[in-house]
Amino acid sequence: MKSQNKTIILTIFSLQGGGAERFVLTLAQGFKQLGYQPHIICFKNQSDYCLPDDVPVHCLNYQAYRWIPKGLRYPIFAKVFDRFVKRHIAAEPALLLSNLWQVDQVLKYSRLPHRAFVIHNTQTQERQVHTELTDQALSRVYRGQHVVGVSRGVADDFAALVSTTRSLTAIYNPIDQPAIIQQAQEPLDKALTSGLAAGYLVHVGKFKGQKNHRLLIQAYAKTQRNVPLVLVGQGKLQAECEQLASELGIADDVRFVGFHSNPYGWIAGATGMVLSSDYEGFGLVIAEALALGVPVISTDCPSGPSELLPADNLVPVGDVVKLSEKIQDLMDNPAAYRSAFDSQLLPDKVAQRYLDVVGK
Repeated sequence: MKSQNKTIILTIFSLQGGGAERFVLTLAQGFKQLGYQPHIICFKNQSDYCLPDDVPVHCLNYQAYRWIPKGLRYPIFAKVFDRFVKRHIAAEPALLLSNLWQVDQVLKYSRLPHRAFVIHNTQTQERQVHTELTDQALSRVYRGQHVVGVSRGVADDFAALVSTTRSLTAIYNPIDQPAIIQQAQEPLDKALTSGLAAGYLVHVGKFKGQKNHRLLIQAYAKTQRNVPLVLVGQGKLQAECEQLASELGIADDVRFVGFHSNPYGWIAGATGMVLSSDYEGFGLVIAEALALGVPVISTDCPSGPSELLPADNLVPVGDVVKLSEKIQDLMDNPAAYRSAFDSQLLPDKVAQRYLDVVGK
């Protein structure tokens, strides 16, 4: 007999930007649609999003425990976490989801049942940047756990590194198409949209190495630049990208419009979306663009884009010439790159698959 407990806990370090953070907020709504009560627990009180009124968000002060050596800190904070959940939320949640490495290292020690760990990126790529993700470290955290990869590519990559999980499942990220369409209708800042009425290309993502904005700007510079390029996001590499656009003589054609918690108006109004990433876990913004009927082209990352887009919409990773040619074709014939949205990505469908992982 299945448990009647209707409490779900989604845990993430903070709600500051990023696809994993949007994933948590969207999936919470999927559980609501199924009649569950989701709670979000963060380890840092920081958010770039308007938080939902119907989903409680709790913050635990992880910073206060940073003075403790990691080997002791993680199990100690796991006890703090468990005690908080039992006292303030539920003695035994129906499902506890852990998101991202910092949180996973703590919740590995949790004594709460029905845990699952969500892997948001290909670990072979992540470990090139985060050297602590050794085979030994990954095995220590995920051995005997339910693990979910946000794409088949992420799951396959993880399986090659860790063979001792309790279960390993690929579940695509949830996309709340009706909410996205509604949010896309909110007006954009007129000061930022001046001169864009005839169309533009859009990229949405943090300015970091993974997203390879440099490749995108270099490829765009080689096109006829029929329409401007709009870059939505912020990050430590933004100034470097602004300098590159200036050096290439295209500063007037490239718009840096900053981070927007609601990027959907920018996506909906675009002639097309371009992704230039070196790697993606799923490619959340691709699926969001498809939900809005916007054409998308992308680099063919080891996982993600090829699971959402036809082969003709993809170019090899790092190939500036091929990307430039594809961008030009997108500007000339955007309808050729429009793809259908998969209704299996709707939040309630995805939420049910997560419940299935732990037998709920």
